[in-house]
Amino acid sequence: MTQPLTGRRVLIVEDESLVAMLIETILEDMECVPVGPASTIDEGLALVRDAEGLDAALLDVNVAGQQIFPVAEALKA
Repeated sequence: MTQPLTGRRVLIVEDESLVAMLIETILEDMECVPVGPASTIDEGLALVRDAEGLDAALLDVNVAGQQIFPVAEALKA
């Protein structure tokens, strides 16, 4: 039976490496395609710019002392 999230591309922006790895593993278990993880705002913006066909994003609100809002705005555009 096909999972409802099979093949969905999910951006991960998380600066805590263990949390990022856990999220990536969970997404893979759900048959998603993790994009990233990015550990800085600049990396997140680059992934948004370069990645095609993102279906969802999991964003840490505070990434290395910066707010995630520029990445969220780029996703909205």
